[in-house]
Amino acid sequence: MSSYLVRPATARDVKAVRELARRGRREVRLSVRSSDGIGSGAVPELLWVVEAGRGEIVGCCGVRETGPGEWELHTLYLGPEWRGFGLGRALLDNAVRAVQQEGGLEIRFVVSPEALQAIVLARQLGFVDGPAGVRDGSLLVLPLARAS
Repeated sequence: MSSYLVRPATARDVKAVRELARRGRREVRLSVRSSDGIGSGAVPELLWVVEAGRGEIVGCCGVRETGPGEWELHTLYLGPEWRGFGLGRALLDNAVRAVQQEGGLEIRFVVSPEALQAIVLARQLGFVDGPAGVRDGSLLVLPLARAS
């Protein structure tokens, strides 16, 4: 494995992040929805990327606020050749810390049943099953402790 850096995404990364999201959806056979608006600015969001070698973006993770205290993990993808090195955990750890700093109380993650590695990772980090009835996948929820 070459060197890598987990960092906040910049405007220059949006195209690569969108392409990674498309690749991830194709991998788990979900339709690519243009309404997701990654990097559109329509909904404030926080994004991180994994930059490898010569500036190639090989992974991404994004969250956005959906209501008071409620956040959605809308993007989590790491190229298959980059899995198993702790990079997905680093991305998700950044997202959880940022949501906590923003006062978030819960992170929801709708994940395709075919995305087994993402499900295992989320469960290892404390996500639990949410209510049933979510279209296109399962709902995992991470309740966050209130800051005192």
